[in-house]
Amino acid sequence: MSPRPLARRRGFTLPELVMVIVVIGILAVVTAPRFISWKGFASRGFYDEAQAVVRYAQKTAIAWRRSIVVCVSATEIRAISNIDCAAPVTLMHPTTGGELKSQPPAGVTLSPVGSFSFDALGRPVPNAAVTITLTSTITDDPARQIVVASETGYVSR
Repeated sequence: MSPRPLARRRGFTLPELVMVIVVIGILAVVTAPRFISWKGFASRGFYDEAQAVVRYAQKTAIAWRRSIVVCVSATEIRAISNIDCAAPVTLMHPTTGGELKSQPPAGVTLSPVGSFSFDALGRPVPNAAVTITLTSTITDDPARQIVVASETGYVSR
């Protein structure tokens, strides 16, 4: 009878462990700057929030069957229920109860500055497509657009 072979020990060898540590180190070096820099996330969050303000304004115009104005300035985008962007009667945020507006983070600008409104059917007035451009000076952050269709008032990216 021959002696039984020793059972192979389970686990990683030293070269395997070193390779895993090297791969994790490379991944950390490549991905860490993306997670540390919050500015790109803040820019995207503002874009989503600004788009929601415009959509809510359009839906409110349809629900209330009256004109709702969207004011775009260098410092904010807001939905109001009167015509005067200088002295606005701001719509209320449906969740927080605060003003329905969004302010861009540092490095993000809005254009064109001005206002447009939605009529009682949710169409933009004047009857033309509206494009709001968000330009960013943040590294690797693309320019984004909020587009309002001329006939339907549909708000898209």
